[in-house]
Amino acid sequence: MDAMRYIFKSLLLLTVIVLIASCGNYDNTVVVPEPDIPEKEPTFSPLHVEGRWFVDENGFRHNLHGFAQTYSPWFNERGSKWNNYDVAACLKYNQGLIDSIINKGWKMDFVRMHMDPYWSNKPNVQTKGENDISAFDFERFKKYLDDVFVPMAEYIISKQMYVVMRPPGVCPEQISIGGDYHKYLKKIWKYVANHPRLRNNGYIMFELANEPIQICDDNGKALDNWNGGTFNARGKQITKFMQEIVDEMRQYCDNILLIPGLHYQMLYKTFDKYPVKGVNIGYAVHCYPGWYNSGYDKEVDVVYNNFKSGWDNEIMPIGRKAPIVVTEMDWAPQKYDASWGKAITGVAGENGFGANFMKVCDESCNISWLLFTSPEWLAKYDDAAPDSNTFLTDPEACPRPVYRKYLEYATPEYSAKINAEDYGK
Repeated sequence: MDAMRYIFKSLLLLTVIVLIASCGNYDNTVVVPEPDIPEKEPTFSPLHVEGRWFVDENGFRHNLHGFAQTYSPWFNERGSKWNNYDVAACLKYNQGLIDSIINKGWKMDFVRMHMDPYWSNKPNVQTKGENDISAFDFERFKKYLDDVFVPMAEYIISKQMYVVMRPPGVCPEQISIGGDYHKYLKKIWKYVANHPRLRNNGYIMFELANEPIQICDDNGKALDNWNGGTFNARGKQITKFMQEIVDEMRQYCDNILLIPGLHYQMLYKTFDKYPVKGVNIGYAVHCYPGWYNSGYDKEVDVVYNNFKSGWDNEIMPIGRKAPIVVTEMDWAPQKYDASWGKAITGVAGENGFGANFMKVCDESCNISWLLFTSPEWLAKYDDAAPDSNTFLTDPEACPRPVYRKYLEYATPEYSAKINAEDYGK
């Protein structure tokens, strides 16, 4: 019995030793599965500027593509839709246009909004044109900013499109630092920049002026845009003119601000040497047939290389440092009398304006742009209609090729392309 007890105890001891040894090699760490975190994607969210790009809150780059609206009877189908400062009718018509454009399949992601002086000018006061600010009434501007422009901006954003707001009217022939028009712009933008529904709104950008032409020196003398000897003087002056507006606005808001160039928003080379300083700065460019050595009606033999050279010389020095938005551009053969620019689409890399404009924008990498054709045309477009000899169905007019180009821009493949690490380098 003693021997049996000895054997039993020995086996028991051996078992305990084995169990202890095995426990020493046992990893008793509790394994918690990694949470399933979705990959970030480009999103319709507030934008800011990083280098030469518009970037969303997930860090993705965006090039924007859209159209323009002006909220006045004349620009809403020549006064045939509403009049007499009828706010409800204005909103109904213009919101309805946006809905119709979307329903037609247009892939848009921004709208340029003109805060038209129809609303802010005193009624029944004669002016000499949109560059005449003598009838401007600040109280009317404040009222209709709340009644018309802010509701329209919020409606546009609800449709997942960004907004570019431009001030009432256009610049006079000559502007000067501290002049009446400069004071007018400062007053408008100070108020807008401090508006609770607009300030620090990453869905809304502000285009600081429309089509400055010439700027004066400190003695009031207009500086010649085409005289190379004035390059530094006019460069310093236009930058100082815009910088003062920017600095005023930055006391209240961090929205993206778009800087216009001289000669109807054609000249930008000086900004490479004298840039407007600050965060969230881009540049608002206009481009029409014949500009930057491009082709126009009856001169369609002007080739891509000339256009690209003119664009690269004037736009891309600053375009390699900051985002560019083309806030006016269209084209069509003159016979249709339906566009501001007169030209044909042509062939990318060869002749014509439209195809080469789109090619130049794509090659420049960070160009956002819109179609300035009246939106009632866009609302009537039918991509299923066969090619024919009308403004909306002729491939040589802007609606058809732009509609199809916008479809391309709306694809995940395009977003992936512009967000590739080596894109634009």
